[in-house]
Amino acid sequence: MLSDAAPFMEKFVAGKVFHLLQEPGAVATKPATPVPLAPQLQFALRNLTSKGEPFAEAAAAINDVAKSLEWVASKTGPFASINIEHTHAHAVVAGISGVEERADVALGLTVMAPYSRFPDHIQYRSRVFLALSDCEFSCNDKGWQRGSIGSIFFNEAGHTVAMRCTARPLLAAWCHVER
Repeated sequence: MLSDAAPFMEKFVAGKVFHLLQEPGAVATKPATPVPLAPQLQFALRNLTSKGEPFAEAAAAINDVAKSLEWVASKTGPFASINIEHTHAHAVVAGISGVEERADVALGLTVMAPYSRFPDHIQYRSRVFLALSDCEFSCNDKGWQRGSIGSIFFNEAGHTVAMRCTARPLLAAWCHVER
């Protein structure tokens, strides 16, 4: 997200998040929930590892933290897959309800089963997404854009966003500044 090749707004938002993360937050004491899409997550992590460094390091870190997260499914919405409640899960790593509790930023993960589509929804904070698998994003009313491992997407606050995948699971990291 901070590479020289990253577009300006993606790098700007991610830079603010990572700057704030330099000051650690409190460690959560609430229990983790089982990863509801564990086979899909493991498939995506194996695929990520196969891309070499630094992706293998990221996959190992995600694998380590995944079992400590509170995974939740989203409700359905416009254009979502019929069974999105069972084919999608997301978790906050750092932020409100995250493993690292903090109110200034959010850093999280999303996993989706093959042939799933997340509902169109408006985000109220500018958010950056890092594709950790092949996927498609619709951000800022630009229509669908294809992404592969390492692709970065930006959705400006107040705009509609959605994501989907085809034959392979979707795995994405995302972040935004809360205040």
